[in-house]
Amino acid sequence: MTEVLKTHPNIESVWLLSPDGSFQPPRIAVMGALHGNERCGLAAIERVRADAENFASRMRRGTLVLIHGNPLATEQGKRFSRGGVDINRLFAYEYLHDLAQAAWTYEHHRAAAIRPVVTDVDALIDLHSASRPTDPFAICDGTPEGIKLAQSTGCNITYGWDGPGMLMEHVSIGALVAAGKPALSIECGQHADPGAADIAHRILCHFLGALGVTDHGVADETRATYRLFGRVVKPTHDFQLAGPFKSFDRLAPGEKLGSGDGVIIHTEQEAHLLLPTPTAVRGEDIVYLARKE
Repeated sequence: MTEVLKTHPNIESVWLLSPDGSFQPPRIAVMGALHGNERCGLAAIERVRADAENFASRMRRGTLVLIHGNPLATEQGKRFSRGGVDINRLFAYEYLHDLAQAAWTYEHHRAAAIRPVVTDVDALIDLHSASRPTDPFAICDGTPEGIKLAQSTGCNITYGWDGPGMLMEHVSIGALVAAGKPALSIECGQHADPGAADIAHRILCHFLGALGVTDHGVADETRATYRLFGRVVKPTHDFQLAGPFKSFDRLAPGEKLGSGDGVIIHTEQEAHLLLPTPTAVRGEDIVYLARKE
């Protein structure tokens, strides 16, 4: 019998799936649990692996590269490992030159280990979930091609993450975006939502169908599009958002966004909130601001 699924020969917790066992290009990476407590993407990967023969029979070409992003953090049930850092801020790989290896955390080592498959594939989808309830949404590069690919997933569409002061170059899809290759990050729902795993799997199938890698169909519904214009970093230890916000909540101009330690932030213009994170600590992103198009 032809072997359609195999473990990566050099990288732990990475698997390769091919329709005919040839493992030829194009290579499409599927990332899950880059943040260890965001298990929906990993569940989607495990579902593909468990049904490898059937899934491979639906592939038209190429090789899927299935990546468990942060195994140690998943084992510990945390966003990143104890004493570690956010791995999804390491993909510019500046630390390879700026940080002594003795100071590397698990996440630094893991980002370096998966670098070949993250930077050298032909397309990438990175499946996440959020701490607060959210409608699923795609993060794309804002090009017509990127927006069209995001539309194919059936999610709300967000772009502008590569604007001034944003983080695109530091996250998993950054290298592919910079190279003009297809790449999406997807927020599939809330961590604790039992339906997030099914959403992640459905979005993955739409993504692969849109690329022509599998025979899956694409979503037939066009969702709303939002352009990022702001990133709010938690300014003080006691700063709190003004309410139990969730993604896509709308604030009118002048409404209070949050306050603490003598700092009060109001919106200067209408804003839709993305990824409000009440558990953020000082210096971390607490919310992003976008306008609806």
